[in-house]
Amino acid sequence: MFIELAKISWNILAEFAPYLLIGFSIAGLLHYCIPPKLIINQLGKSNIYSVFKAALLGIPLPLCSCSVIPVASSIRKIGASRGATISFLSSTPQTGVDSILATYGLFGSVFTVIKLVVALLCGLVSGILVDIFCKQNEASLPEVDNHDSHEAPTEKKSISASIRYFFIELPLDLYKPLLIGIFIAGLINNFLPSDFFTGTFSSGIVAFIGITLISLPLYVCAVESLPLAFAFLSAGISPGAVLVFLIVGPASNSATILATLKIIGKQATIIYIATLVVIAWSAGYLMNLFLDIEISDFKEHHAHLSLWHHISATVLLAYFLNAVLCESIFLRKKAIKKDCPIN
Repeated sequence: MFIELAKISWNILAEFAPYLLIGFSIAGLLHYCIPPKLIINQLGKSNIYSVFKAALLGIPLPLCSCSVIPVASSIRKIGASRGATISFLSSTPQTGVDSILATYGLFGSVFTVIKLVVALLCGLVSGILVDIFCKQNEASLPEVDNHDSHEAPTEKKSISASIRYFFIELPLDLYKPLLIGIFIAGLINNFLPSDFFTGTFSSGIVAFIGITLISLPLYVCAVESLPLAFAFLSAGISPGAVLVFLIVGPASNSATILATLKIIGKQATIIYIATLVVIAWSAGYLMNLFLDIEISDFKEHHAHLSLWHHISATVLLAYFLNAVLCESIFLRKKAIKKDCPIN
């Protein structure tokens, strides 16, 4: 039983490890090449064009639902409309180059394209609606507390800072929930039969409500949600309901909602969440209605893992381990310097 669980978990990791490694590399390059000031300046106007740019710009950026908050706060503070801010908050955590490539590795091209289109629509529609209905009381906003590891920078990163981001900060942010998610996915795949979720709970309104109630408070980034989504799919949840999980989960959680209340206000936050859910449900319903996507299609996609997949999974684990060791050494040296100050 344990051997089978380990095998399933390893296969899930191996399937999207090559794409995740490529995504991490591109994320590190974007982190160095795109100055945060450029992002802020491009989104600093109150119009539909800014909303569109915010949604489009947010799609490739490797920011999770935690790290996107201080960036969005900075955008808002220099004069961006609520619409552009909420558009950025909506589309950014749903995607990212690492998530896009990993989604392709697990679910294929059709599902990936649909997910990207839905993410863009969520940003556009929520941003436009917020700009239309929340034009009054455009007052200055309170400060939003930033986590140490997710501070919103104001200058272009140095090469050394970008190297540290790629080799230490990025993997440290992701490795724990990602590996835990893969293990849970392995448990679901191993112990739940493929027809566990059937009937109404598989694809009807009950399935959408249930998956939304799970997704809204849950803290899960775009990459970390993928193995859980695949496990839900393997247990009989419809592709449409899985799409709802992949859209609503990364774009909302209790911490993000509270921060959004501070950044853009109560009314705009309600519009944001409602728009997110309505678009995700609509896309999920249409996917189930018009696209003949079955779990067998995904299983066939995963039927053969090459040697390259297994090597990539090994490299990915080594990449995570290196980040943990480097951070441990850094903290140890920092503690030694603190205990033994130089006079």
